[in-house]
Amino acid sequence: MKTLLTLFVLTLSLPATAAEPPMNTVCPVCQKDARLIFRSNTKDGKRVIFATAECKEKFDKTPGKYQVKPKS
Repeated sequence: MKTLLTLFVLTLSLPATAAEPPMNTVCPVCQKDARLIFRSNTKDGKRVIFATAECKEKFDKTPGKYQVKPKS
């Protein structure tokens, strides 16, 4: 029963988090086209997407090193 309840609560919370669009279209690390599958959140809650998993890892380690350019 607890498992079922947990799955239900998680299902309800997914649409709210999935609806947040990313603030960029270009990877802030390698400057290539970013993909939605590789994403992270900034300190102020903005969603950032990356070109590769390696780019995401680099950004997560030192986010201040990279400038995220908002999509135009």
